[in-house]
Amino acid sequence: MRISKITKHKKYNYRYHIFTDESGGDTYQLTIHEDILIRFSLRKGMEITENELNTIKREEAIYRFYTMAINYLSYRMRSKGEMIRYLKEKEATDDEVKIIIDKLIEEKLLDDLQFSFAFVRSKLNTTSSGPLKIKNDLLQKGVSPSIIDEALSAYPLEEEIKKAAKMIEKKMASNRRKSFKEQKMLLKQSLMQKGFSQEAIDLAFNEVDIEVEEESEYESLRYQGEKAWTKYSRKHEGYSLKQKVKASLYQKGFTMDLINRFIDEKEAENELME
Repeated sequence: MRISKITKHKKYNYRYHIFTDESGGDTYQLTIHEDILIRFSLRKGMEITENELNTIKREEAIYRFYTMAINYLSYRMRSKGEMIRYLKEKEATDDEVKIIIDKLIEEKLLDDLQFSFAFVRSKLNTTSSGPLKIKNDLLQKGVSPSIIDEALSAYPLEEEIKKAAKMIEKKMASNRRKSFKEQKMLLKQSLMQKGFSQEAIDLAFNEVDIEVEEESEYESLRYQGEKAWTKYSRKHEGYSLKQKVKASLYQKGFTMDLINRFIDEKEAENELME
């Protein structure tokens, strides 16, 4: 077949439409970038075979997907797994994906180890995530466990303890309506959910100097106790009511001494009202 016409794309610079003279008229074949046009020395009147045309189409597809990949990388670093998923979403074939990935790796534009180290440092400096959460995030991005373990060397145990301790100090100071025991339990659960190891959590609590002030603890108990008293007084009274309130407060981590103090005060308060 013969190339009968090459026209410039009206909207996109550096792109051209290729036509051949099949069936006595101009037949559109494909649109290619100027680089592909030059690489194959395409020109009007040039004879090309079906195989040559297919090769041009393949090279144009690879060029197009490679350009997409470069644009995808322009926003931030990507893992190999992220890039593969992206190219497949753009409908690149497995063969095209392999060619582009190999090219990006060769050009050092894709490097899972470098990406993972940067990811770990970024999460360490800008988020409250622990190393286990970061590891899971990297696994979801398709990074191999061995590379992740190496990159997590940038998040040593000392840093994990330091970050956990800072969060403990902040949270324990802000939550005054729960018992010390319940605050500690909930905070441990929160730290585990954020990806901190049990070892780091225990060591962080040992480092933080937290004093349980009796009056502060009692104020928390009074808040919870009034709620429990209101709740259970709807169906209980006397000894049954006191036992229900005691059980509720004990489950929330308050000591029996403080609980009995609250019950005594409530009884005295009720006697005055009678």
